[in-house]
Amino acid sequence: MEIFLTWLTSAGGIFGLLITAIKNGLGLDPLALLFALLTPSLLLYGRHEVRLRRLRSIKDFLISFGTDKERSHGADNADPAPLPADAAKPDANVRLTNNPSFEFVKSKYISDLQVQDPPEGKPFNEMNDIDQIDWIIKSIGNFGSRSDWRIFLSSIGFILLSYFGFSALFSTLSCGLGATTCCAPGAIACAEPAGSYGNWQQLTVIGSLAFAGAFIAAIRNFVRAVVVFDLSPYTFLRHTAEIVASVIFTIILFAVFRDPISGITGLVAEILPDAPQPVAPVGAPPVAPVAGGHIQPIWFGLAPLLGLLPQSATKFLLMKFQNLISWIKTTDDRFIGVTKIVSLDIIDGIDYETRFRLEECGIYDVQNLATYNPIMLHIESPYGIYQVIDWVAQAQLCHIIGPEKFLIFRELNIRTIFDLERAISSKHSVKAFDEICAGVLLASTSSLRETVRISATKPITIDTDMTAAVDADAFCIWARKRMQRDDDSKSTEHVLRWIADDLHVRRLRRLWFDISESLGEEAMALEDGIDAKVRVPTPPVVPVPAQ
Repeated sequence: MEIFLTWLTSAGGIFGLLITAIKNGLGLDPLALLFALLTPSLLLYGRHEVRLRRLRSIKDFLISFGTDKERSHGADNADPAPLPADAAKPDANVRLTNNPSFEFVKSKYISDLQVQDPPEGKPFNEMNDIDQIDWIIKSIGNFGSRSDWRIFLSSIGFILLSYFGFSALFSTLSCGLGATTCCAPGAIACAEPAGSYGNWQQLTVIGSLAFAGAFIAAIRNFVRAVVVFDLSPYTFLRHTAEIVASVIFTIILFAVFRDPISGITGLVAEILPDAPQPVAPVGAPPVAPVAGGHIQPIWFGLAPLLGLLPQSATKFLLMKFQNLISWIKTTDDRFIGVTKIVSLDIIDGIDYETRFRLEECGIYDVQNLATYNPIMLHIESPYGIYQVIDWVAQAQLCHIIGPEKFLIFRELNIRTIFDLERAISSKHSVKAFDEICAGVLLASTSSLRETVRISATKPITIDTDMTAAVDADAFCIWARKRMQRDDDSKSTEHVLRWIADDLHVRRLRRLWFDISESLGEEAMALEDGIDAKVRVPTPPVVPVPAQ
């Protein structure tokens, strides 16, 4: 680090003058100051560019699937021609412009802005969506809006913490974690054996390494917050507090467990007193106890690791002292094996790389994808709207009926929640397929059997005057026979009615209708299909002769 700064200073120019002024005039570490200031600046610039790009994507989405009025407005940015007095007025904003899902996505990127009315034309609140987006992009085109400056002010604590952390880290690294000679002015561990420090120097080394790990973890979360446009003053304040907590608790752990290997060996000896103890080879020198100024090499890897995993140091301390606290409520974890998170890999079209890309948007399992806003996922990711809708519809079916039944239905060409809805409740559906779907919906699964076994609870069946507690398979067979006593089709439709009435399913259905309407009736079926609309040819336009 010192060699790099010396080279920049000797190179002269503005960088040399700036480094000389910071180092000699202010007495600060130029490289640590650069890292401390550059980190929040780049994050805020990335947030600004993400906002502009997402607003342009929202505008393009609105032009593609919005009303005719909005599309014409986006095409030439002029008001449409007035309609005749006796003509029926079009139902403006009947599609995506009035869709709550779209409105939520748009408000996410403009709610923190204080937008002024344009000097000419309509006030901002009276503009349509496309004109509002155009004016916002024009008014905040340069970096440095009020929202950006407010977030930057909230990062002052993070900047100060980063400066002192990097300053200590560079001093530690410049001496090679305990070099035999001093390698920088004010460096730690000068003229002492490798890995040998005073008490304060030891804590500085461990704290700087823990800071390095905590800073890397914070940068990962910062970048993820920028991707989903969730970077706020709270983000900087929370990660500043987490870095401080990680450094403090790592230092405490080092002070308590300076030699963790010996501690683990002693703990094993206490638990298993009859276990064979390691014997030193014949002729080997006796192992000296850990010196007061010596750092065990394992801490050079353990300190940044404890900082890299948020709250890992505090959790470790709680686990060590949990036996001393008897009033903590215990957790019933009997059903962890049957309540596993369903991975996104089960969805058709999502592979290993796509799964990690979706995790950047906060989508970690099938339930997250099933309840996610499809328009927002399309705007915040590189995937098309039709691909996103297909993923969400698959996830909703998998989340509602479980992965086992979902995979069985997929082999029956039922991939999404709407495929199942159309297969059962369509006016063209047949009774035979209702029975097929009911057989899958009421099938006994391994999760059901395991739940009944772990809980030691048996469902009750009633046949005529006989009541019995049966296992999972017998109960599913009884339920299927019970449906056949009544109208089997009505029972199956009733099952579908309650599993397809969640709010996120209704939201996706509304979006499905809006996009379907924007495509027109001609896209519903091919010309030779039984559901095809009769296409009336448009009469040719006859030019009116000039008067």
